[in-house]
Amino acid sequence: MTVNDQLKSLADSYAEKKISRRSLWKGAAALGLSAPWIAALERGALAGPAKTWSQRGGRNQDDRATTFIIAVEGDVDTFDPGNTVGSKTAQTVLQNIFDQLTQYQVVDKTAEDGTTYKTVDTTQIMPMLCESWTWDGNNMVFTMRDGVTYANGDPIDANTMVAGYTRIIEGTISSWLIGMGGTIPDASVFSAPDPKTFVMALTQQNVLTPQNNVMHNNSCLDPKEIDAHKTADDPWAKEYFKQNLATGNGPYKLDSYLPGDSITLVTNDVYYGEKPAFAKVILKIIPDPIQRVQLLQNGDVDFSTLIPFNQLETLKGDANLKPLLIPSNLINFLEMNSKVPPFDNKLVRQAFAYAVPYQLIIEQVYLGNAQTAGSIVPSGMPTSDFSSYQYKTDVEKAKSLLSDAGFANGQGLPEIKLSYRIGNDQWEKIAILMQAALKQINVNISIEPLAYAAYNEAEQGKKLQFWVDEWLSWVNDPYYHLTWLGQSASSSNYPNLSNARVDEIIAQYTLAPAGEERDAASKEAQALINEECNYIYLCQPHWTVFVRNDIEGYVYYNDELPRYYHFTRTAAQ
Repeated sequence: MTVNDQLKSLADSYAEKKISRRSLWKGAAALGLSAPWIAALERGALAGPAKTWSQRGGRNQDDRATTFIIAVEGDVDTFDPGNTVGSKTAQTVLQNIFDQLTQYQVVDKTAEDGTTYKTVDTTQIMPMLCESWTWDGNNMVFTMRDGVTYANGDPIDANTMVAGYTRIIEGTISSWLIGMGGTIPDASVFSAPDPKTFVMALTQQNVLTPQNNVMHNNSCLDPKEIDAHKTADDPWAKEYFKQNLATGNGPYKLDSYLPGDSITLVTNDVYYGEKPAFAKVILKIIPDPIQRVQLLQNGDVDFSTLIPFNQLETLKGDANLKPLLIPSNLINFLEMNSKVPPFDNKLVRQAFAYAVPYQLIIEQVYLGNAQTAGSIVPSGMPTSDFSSYQYKTDVEKAKSLLSDAGFANGQGLPEIKLSYRIGNDQWEKIAILMQAALKQINVNISIEPLAYAAYNEAEQGKKLQFWVDEWLSWVNDPYYHLTWLGQSASSSNYPNLSNARVDEIIAQYTLAPAGEERDAASKEAQALINEECNYIYLCQPHWTVFVRNDIEGYVYYNDELPRYYHFTRTAAQ
């Protein structure tokens, strides 16, 4: 029986009152479902699975012109834009359902192979919910559009923004993002002198806050919905919005979702902007990467995420598909939690770094479609410096450090699990290669594949021991990365890296003017983080995209979340 069959059986049994609510939740959790999907299951969301093109039987031109089907790798972990960090599916859905005050300008660019594509210029911050914005001293001043509403008709004005940003600062983890560098100490900086004017009174004018402000994490929820669902213990209704998608203000709205199967979006009829070409977007949840490839090749879906690198050459030769490979700031790395033995010992962390088969991973996992990595600040970003990354594959050095740490020949080590998230073919292969590599230094580890929800919950709770992860550059500034991954108090410093000098550098230079002193401090911080060795940098894989050849309009955003409202279909196949 497949997972979907088991879910259907659970839902039917609950609907027929054959099992209790507790049994429903327990059974669904055992199958890897997150809380939002279990809640949906409880409400009877299993009305019927969303169909692919071959299942729909709808190959007529009108149907295909209005419907776009995507195979995505994972489930949703939360519906709250201010509290999402893990699930790309959740982030993409939110990015298409909510508009922000501003967004990057779309521009044309040429890839290394000569292919032209569309991307964004992160230095050009364009109006979105606002009709214009400007600096007034240290203040960011936004003039709101007239007549903008949420999908339910509730109006959006400057007062809506004050309420929305107050929730972001006081009730979500995204306060760390929008307040980066200390420019927004509390919600008192937000004001609405009149319904058309929203003001952020920053402590200092800087380049980071405008760039951070374009992200889906800063989507403002409807104040009426917050008030309707808040409680004395949860004044920002975080628990409610974790399981329930708020009403959006963007080009799409949620039509339906089916746990473990699909999410369906439809156009927002009261959207203020240009309506998307596709009236319906279906996200099919397909954890198996090979199945995603097959669906794409067979024409059952129009687009797919996370294509395995071992399928690239085959897909490049498919006349029905269009490929795009883009150098990316995304870094793949291993993380080691310094608060969980044996990784509370820096020498153990360094020993593992010397045991990694770096070149083998690039060759066998990514088939050469990746750059080497050697810093928390990726290649392609200002001040990126690999010179202090001393680690290379050296089995004898790894054995020596392990012995110095008190674990000669691996004796005395506690149980070690290497965790990875199900649905990422590359991560699974990395885990297998690492298990074999560590045996060469007499260290035996087990591999722990985790469902999306379980992985994200454990990582965000900083409970994982040793795991495969990645980080993507959403802002092309080194201090953006150092703040998120190097600062000891950061919510996304999952391996609990702690270095007082790194904290000092971040505090002093994040908002400092560009120049030699700021650049030198960044390189010093990179060297200190390399010495601590909570992160083992594996490589920077190219971003790969394949769509059916009748699909146009893909735009590469620096967050690598596709905006479905850009896509069009040129003709029926």
